[in-house]
Amino acid sequence: MDAQSEAVLALVNPALANLVRAAQDTLTPQNIFMSVYQGLRTAEEQNALYAQGRTAPGQIVTNAKAGCSNHNYGLAVDIVPFHSGAGGPLNWNISSPPFQAMVAALKAQGLVYGGDWKTFPDNDHFQLPNMPASPSPAMIADFNKGVPTSQFWACYDAGNYIPPGAKPGAPESGGAVDA
Repeated sequence: MDAQSEAVLALVNPALANLVRAAQDTLTPQNIFMSVYQGLRTAEEQNALYAQGRTAPGQIVTNAKAGCSNHNYGLAVDIVPFHSGAGGPLNWNISSPPFQAMVAALKAQGLVYGGDWKTFPDNDHFQLPNMPASPSPAMIADFNKGVPTSQFWACYDAGNYIPPGAKPGAPESGGAVDA
């Protein structure tokens, strides 16, 4: 992985980072290299993306406000392949063989592909499996309280967020907001 991708992966859930690296290992012999250009997002970054196409110039790129995206918890990344080899321009053509190979490699690692979502497909989005499409009300409440990201990782068990200090019980479920 290139240095910029490694910097992004350093801030997300280590299990997610390891799955992305494993996918890259399978792509390297094919001379396909990925750029992990987004991972953990602050509330300010998420709200700026949400404003895009609404109250700020640009196209709408997310339906998720701060706290409502798995990016806010370091549980999702945005990735595209380079056009050829490592470095250089990014390949945003989702029909191209390198893009399709990247998607297949990441899905083979068990990651959920946002391009498979029925509403608001997100073709560069990948997140850990066994999670709701968006954070649960308990996660959002804790996010708004400023709970550290690493604490979310420790509290997330088989797709069910158990808030810090709470006892395991009925699973929390999030809404259907795409990241």
